[in-house]
Amino acid sequence: MLKDNFKIVFFIICLVVTIFYLGGLVFFLTDREPGDKCEMTYMFEYPQYVRIYQEIDNNYLKYGLYSYGEGRVTEKARNMQFNGIPVLFIPGNAGSHQQVRSLSSIALRKALNSETPFHFDYFTVDLYSEFSALYGPTLFSQLHYVLHSIKRVLELYKNSRNPPKQLVLIGHSVGGIVARKAIVELVKNKMQLVSVLITLAAPLVREPIYFDRYASNFYATSILRQDNITTVSIAGGHSDFLVPAYLTTNLGTNRSINLVATNIAKSWVESNHVQILWCKQLVMAINRALFDSVDRNTLQISSNADLVANIFRHHLIFNSGSMTQIKGEFDKPMKFDYRGEWIENIQKQYTVDFPKGIKQPHWFMTGLTNQQTYEMLTVLAVNLEVTDWVFLCNAAYPNKGSRVCLEGKHLTQHSEIVATSRYKRRLLTISLTEMYKLREENTHLVFRALPTSEQLTFHVDIYGSSEREAKVSLPIFNWNKHTIVEMTPEKAVLYNLIFPDLTDLLQIYQLYVEPIRCSNENHHATASLIVPWANESIHTHFTELLNKAFILRIQHPKPLVANSAYLRLILEPSCRYQISVRIHIIGIFGQLARYYSTFLISTMGVVFLLALQSQVHSMAETQQIPIFFSSLIGGLKHIWIIPVAYIATMILNNHLPEPEFKITYNIVLTGLAMMVLFMVSYITMFTLISAFCLSLFTLESTIHKFTLKILARSITLTFKFSDYFMTFLQKVPFIMATTLLVLCFSACGGLALCVGLVFYFLKLTQMSQEYVEQVAWFLLKHLAKKIKKTFCKSKNEKNLVNKEESKEQSSNEEVKKIENDETCQPPEGDRNNEDLPDTTNIGQDSGDHNQEQRILNSQEESNEQSSRDRELAKDIVQTHNVIFFHSSMFFIWTFVTVLNIPSVLTWAHDFKYSKNLSPDESLISGLIFSIGAFFLWQCDLPRLNRKFTTPLRLITLGLIPIAFLYSSVSIYRLNYMLTFLFALIMLQQIAPKLEVDEDSSTKVGAKEDRDKYNDMKIKMD
Repeated sequence: MLKDNFKIVFFIICLVVTIFYLGGLVFFLTDREPGDKCEMTYMFEYPQYVRIYQEIDNNYLKYGLYSYGEGRVTEKARNMQFNGIPVLFIPGNAGSHQQVRSLSSIALRKALNSETPFHFDYFTVDLYSEFSALYGPTLFSQLHYVLHSIKRVLELYKNSRNPPKQLVLIGHSVGGIVARKAIVELVKNKMQLVSVLITLAAPLVREPIYFDRYASNFYATSILRQDNITTVSIAGGHSDFLVPAYLTTNLGTNRSINLVATNIAKSWVESNHVQILWCKQLVMAINRALFDSVDRNTLQISSNADLVANIFRHHLIFNSGSMTQIKGEFDKPMKFDYRGEWIENIQKQYTVDFPKGIKQPHWFMTGLTNQQTYEMLTVLAVNLEVTDWVFLCNAAYPNKGSRVCLEGKHLTQHSEIVATSRYKRRLLTISLTEMYKLREENTHLVFRALPTSEQLTFHVDIYGSSEREAKVSLPIFNWNKHTIVEMTPEKAVLYNLIFPDLTDLLQIYQLYVEPIRCSNENHHATASLIVPWANESIHTHFTELLNKAFILRIQHPKPLVANSAYLRLILEPSCRYQISVRIHIIGIFGQLARYYSTFLISTMGVVFLLALQSQVHSMAETQQIPIFFSSLIGGLKHIWIIPVAYIATMILNNHLPEPEFKITYNIVLTGLAMMVLFMVSYITMFTLISAFCLSLFTLESTIHKFTLKILARSITLTFKFSDYFMTFLQKVPFIMATTLLVLCFSACGGLALCVGLVFYFLKLTQMSQEYVEQVAWFLLKHLAKKIKKTFCKSKNEKNLVNKEESKEQSSNEEVKKIENDETCQPPEGDRNNEDLPDTTNIGQDSGDHNQEQRILNSQEESNEQSSRDRELAKDIVQTHNVIFFHSSMFFIWTFVTVLNIPSVLTWAHDFKYSKNLSPDESLISGLIFSIGAFFLWQCDLPRLNRKFTTPLRLITLGLIPIAFLYSSVSIYRLNYMLTFLFALIMLQQIAPKLEVDEDSSTKVGAKEDRDKYNDMKIKMD
């Protein structure tokens, strides 16, 4: 009883968790910035792609190398006249070579508008839009072609005046890992042909899922450890559903720059997986960095890798708006034109507003001090277009009643351009006490504003560091709104909230910044979550029109040693704000759906293996195969294997590999996430099996006709002939199995699995029809017996009543007769008749004999009926075993077929150039299932009471922890395990019978006799 209650409670919990997960999935799929802030790029002239031939094209007919051009540039490309800086673009999974047009068109237009003495020549490879993320062998062929293309592009410049020795590689998605692997291969051969590598939404850590071992091996050998190459990896952010940001981190070089698109100054926008190629803000930032990386002497990318890396950091990570520091000029003093107005305001907080601009330069001075209450200075410049605007100087020269500086030291590199929804904003946050220590002869920090007709505003805030920051303990179990800051300080410009507990990908909160009171109707505040270990920042704005909660979460798990993430609030000085936070319940499941949904395949495999071992166990114990729903419930008895395996990997972490699903350092949250996935997988399997049963038993005719229509159209046959043909194949299924073997070698193993799956389903529909007919006949017969038994029972009761009444009447008559005999003496002749035999008793004896004969006949008929019922019940059990066994084998076939779909898609995509897939990763699975089909469809299976049933179950149990721990990402391992299990089941079915000793057979015989006796006794009663 307790076990049954546990199963019911567990099922209800799984159902509730699945509902929450579906809610999280909806949150994840709709989680994007409103309004789609990425601007589209446009071509000013019609784009042209000029084919560049190379010798390797004969070996790769489906690939091609092209040069991009517009207008006059196209004519030069056709004449093979190239004199710019070469850039090679590599598309990603199912990508087109034409996706280079946004990057190249912006670069061309920038070169023409800026009138630079150099330009960039963009080349692109056509990789036939292959599914490189789904099928690993394509990565190696693409790599080979890209290596030759790099050399071919550089050969095009051999006749130029200053031929380039290196080029820039840009890779999108999987094209990024191909580009990195190409650099690794070039470095192995001591060839330095690449100066900069830029990857866009590229899964550099690993693919979200490895469908085959080729992809896994490709990644394992593509770690780049070359320090003289600048590598830039840009993630799209939360809008990219395919490649999470944490998978885009490039490791192995000191000049690696990893960031999220929302971190890029003047952009601050997310982009989805394809949008990142044409998002104007992002494309312009990349081109600005490339143009600034050019050496003006050689007109090529600078050979100073540190300089190039700093330029990219300036444009993509921390943009101060000034190139002074990068150019090495920040130590040089700058001469001032001190004309204008010099203002020194001694207030700690003040605002300077010029609604109509200014007509002369203004210099605002702040004295250096070592007082702790004057420790920090924050200046927010709104709509300031001046590039170099902050300096450290010595105000020792009098001028018109005030002191001025004649020269100053650059401090603009300490400022940055910050996110905004209205007007450009520059933020300076600097320590006055540190400047005081390094002051030398300097006395003041000054910031300037040059004449402009536009509105201009400065907000100044001087404070102690402890006054403008707070460490926040995020709530864990409290789901209510939790106030962090009751009210921000008056006229505060900056406030930092530090979150030391924000470490995991599953953590998500809603943060509210609510204005309590404002002196101005229009106000603007910006919240920026800054994640220092990943160059990741997310921004939102709070205005009089926008007051939506800020979603607080990270996209990269926090390393063991790293500074804490913090929220930087740039406030409106005229307002005071209340800041509060609460847990985002649906958001937690949304984060789980975002980062863990790819692991569902492996957890569904684990649920299936648990159910299968339960089914095998029942087959060994009861000689019957239970329905798969019962096995799903029975498999819960061994659910303890999963947590024990996970705990074992933590204890033996020095001896066992880490679980593949471990993407963060928090082992508790990781375990909880996988527990949720298991529950979701349990309900998913239950739902899929229910849908299978529904389609098998209610839609068999519809699906059968639909399949025949497809067959008729694909082979150009009539519907009637297709029906005859399918009936013939079902009668002789070894022909179909032979066809599957032929498909394995002539096309691909995955295609054989797909065709076999369809045929198997049709065969199951035929079995289901016979099963339904047999069960229906059994139920109807049982119902008829019930009705007959009820009718006979009522008839017998009526006869019994009539018989009792007749007996009572006859007894009354006899009493009356006796009384008459006593009063009336019989005649003489009648007395003589007393010696004659009693004919009434003779008739009664004859009736009793007939009644005994009828009882014997009824018993014989009952025995025969009971025997027929037992035979029918035995047939029903046998039919149960057959259809439940084949259903389980069909589930294995379905699972393996789904895991081999990528090979089928690749075969179909490349069919124009090759009739068979080579190399074929699905060949082994296809062969084993095709060979197994000979026995599965031709022989009468299942065969119960066979040897090796217990070892089969133990092997299935042993595969469960392996599937759980090490096939979350490498799901091709699950493919191998299920294929191996299928082969074992086929071998077990053809194994010899299990030998039974005499004692056990005697016990079985005695049990059968007792069962027969009990059945007979029930019939007699």
